[in-house]
Amino acid sequence: MTGLLIFIGLILIILNVLSIKKQNKSFNGVLGNAMGNIKDDDIRIGELRAEFSKSILELQSGIMEIKESMVKNDKIHKDYEACHDNKENTITIDDTKSDNASITYIAKPDEIDSRVLDEPNNSNEKVEEIKRLFSEGSSTDEVCEILHLGKGEVLLIKDLYIR
Repeated sequence: MTGLLIFIGLILIILNVLSIKKQNKSFNGVLGNAMGNIKDDDIRIGELRAEFSKSILELQSGIMEIKESMVKNDKIHKDYEACHDNKENTITIDDTKSDNASITYIAKPDEIDSRVLDEPNNSNEKVEEIKRLFSEGSSTDEVCEILHLGKGEVLLIKDLYIR
């Protein structure tokens, strides 16, 4: 009985091997047919697919970097808010005068320090005032004393704005 099963199995194996060799649908036959039928258009399509996949990969990696930076910035923002809330609701402004004396102003958040708000808007007026004083023949030290500004700031404005 076992001999009969082995004999039938061997016959089936031999028949299958012979039929695969006769048919052109084996892997080698299909590969050979495909290699013979490749056109220039197919090659170009393959190159375009490769380029698109590289572009998509670069876009995805860029998106991931942006997401990571957003998460990092969000964490920094939350840390800042937590730190800001723990500062007992005070804002500290350090102001150094020309005589190197440091003055610290402490203001509550609901109070508005006009010096801080006027600083950016007042810069054009400050430049005009410095121009006027220099045109009148004042020295750098006199301008510093009159406007209560540091010598470095006056010299910088003079170099940048006054020709």
